[in-house]
Amino acid sequence: MDASSFRHEPIFVEEILSLFPSSFHNKWMLDATFGAGGHTKAVLHRHPSFSIIAMDRDLSSIEWGVKNVKPHVPERSLHLIHANFHQYSHLMKHRFPVFLKGAGFDIIIVDLGVSSPQLDQAHRGFSFYRDGPLDMRMDRTQELSASDIVNSWNERELMDLFRSYGEIYTASSVVKAILRQRKYAPLRSTKELADLIVKKKGWRKKGVHPATPYFLALRLKVNNELEGLSDSLPGMIQSLNPMGRLFVLTFHSLEDRIVKNFFKQAHKVEGQNLTKKVILPCREEMRRNPRARSAKLRVFEKKGDQ
Repeated sequence: MDASSFRHEPIFVEEILSLFPSSFHNKWMLDATFGAGGHTKAVLHRHPSFSIIAMDRDLSSIEWGVKNVKPHVPERSLHLIHANFHQYSHLMKHRFPVFLKGAGFDIIIVDLGVSSPQLDQAHRGFSFYRDGPLDMRMDRTQELSASDIVNSWNERELMDLFRSYGEIYTASSVVKAILRQRKYAPLRSTKELADLIVKKKGWRKKGVHPATPYFLALRLKVNNELEGLSDSLPGMIQSLNPMGRLFVLTFHSLEDRIVKNFFKQAHKVEGQNLTKKVILPCREEMRRNPRARSAKLRVFEKKGDQ
């Protein structure tokens, strides 16, 4: 993977940096979704004395970071590991201690978006704008892919998936078309599935491809994104130092609802929700980076020492 194929503009960089705590305990940060390293690089540029554990479930992201980011940041300030933050409890017990040595994190950043490199590489199968295999696995070592779901799940399972994960309540015609098509040949490419959806649903909302919620539902299920987020948030707050802050960037309503509700429940018990009014991208950021238009940022602060 070369640098040109891994370009990605991080979102909310200035907003995050402006909301850093006024003082730090141990100057440790976790970038739970390294991607192309945008947030990590911005933090180390502004705070070069920080030490950062950066991880990603996508091995190609970590390999790229080792070659293209690590050589350009202060020595021993960046530790890159191939891991999924969904296993947060395991990581805190078995992988982070070798770095933290009993310390906690002052900052945790979780960017739940699919990175531009993943979207832009047709062979990853995330986008209906670039024809590729129906894959959608962020961690390519796992077995379940979008093709497995589309070609083997029964009618009720597919209907439930699109309703629960895509918030689609009129998926019947698409599901029946999938079932008919796969009797003759499996659906293997993103274009095949997208064309089938367009044929059955048509273009009803200007600028929004009719396949968008179907692809979102498949991606969320393939990568266990919603369940993993719910399971990980409590451990993240527990691992923060007093007054440490957790930043979560979401890109659709299901993710944002999980974060919003969790922060609301944790408020006053574990700390305080600093973003009762969610932070949205400014007009300039949306103009510069159209993929930022659906982003939302929420921030939680751990209680101070008693």
